[in-house]
Amino acid sequence: MRIYFIVFLLFSGSFYIRAQDYTRASDFKEYYPIAERPYIMGGVGNNPYETMLFDAKPVVYYSFYNDIRKALSSDTITPGYAVYASFQPQLRMYNETSKPIKTPSYKILFGWQPIIKTQENNFLTLAIESGHYSNGQSKSAFSEAYDDESEESKEIYKTITDNTDLSEMLNRQSGNFSTNLTRLSINYRINHFDKNNRPNRIHSFTLAYQLYHDRFLGIFNFGGYNPEDVDIYGRHQLEFKYEYSAYWNKMRYVVGQDVFVHFGAHPSTEPYRVQSRAILFPWDTDLGFIAQFSAGFDDYNYRFVDSYARFSVGITWDWFTPFIIKPSKPKGSK
Repeated sequence: MRIYFIVFLLFSGSFYIRAQDYTRASDFKEYYPIAERPYIMGGVGNNPYETMLFDAKPVVYYSFYNDIRKALSSDTITPGYAVYASFQPQLRMYNETSKPIKTPSYKILFGWQPIIKTQENNFLTLAIESGHYSNGQSKSAFSEAYDDESEESKEIYKTITDNTDLSEMLNRQSGNFSTNLTRLSINYRINHFDKNNRPNRIHSFTLAYQLYHDRFLGIFNFGGYNPEDVDIYGRHQLEFKYEYSAYWNKMRYVVGQDVFVHFGAHPSTEPYRVQSRAILFPWDTDLGFIAQFSAGFDDYNYRFVDSYARFSVGITWDWFTPFIIKPSKPKGSK
């Protein structure tokens, strides 16, 4: 596991340096207004069954087409678009021996984001993303002895009632989690500008709906869920996110609050999750330092059956840093 983590550090560092060099060289960077921030964090607060040392999400976006910066830099109301694939692994190191790696988490999404600048120079963005979410394991979620979807595994599900403590039963070493999903998100950013037409105060509101479904991209019959599992974790999730971004002594900072609610999950699980965070970008670049408090259900594949509070600190970087834009021309002007 230590080797795996070192490889991740090298990868994330080289990715950040490459992105910065590319931005300086061409004055262009591919922007994603609705995106998952990569991070690595350590902290305190755990479920009763494991001690987490740190949590890492080395998210990357691969663009097929992206003209968002060009569109927002126009002085006319011009829509911009991003078409992309996103790889969103999540890795955790626990204070124990882990061979193989203990139930990592993977998301692979294909997405489309249109954005438009309003007459008031605010940003409205829509995102449609669809793909696969799993942890790469093969055993029953509630037994290390049997394969997922085996007859023996199905018999275990028959013993589960509304009063069963799934967190206590969970196979944390090799339990399978697999589903396909589609997300629909909408974001509205209220911008206030400095004298150079750079956003220096931003209010960002995001509402998202996530659906777990059986067919990949809604078409192909692979990578779907185990029917017994989906009855436990449910198919629907709503998310609301708010962030405020501003500057203090030439350093950019962000404070944010997220609320997640999933529906149809087993009664022993917590239906809510909240996250409160503060991020400081001391050099006004993509790289920042993050502190976060979370509570409610865990957001790590089948560990949603766990519920606990955690405080974490670490580093992160941004996919949509403020840049100079041209104000929209008044209607009727030439």
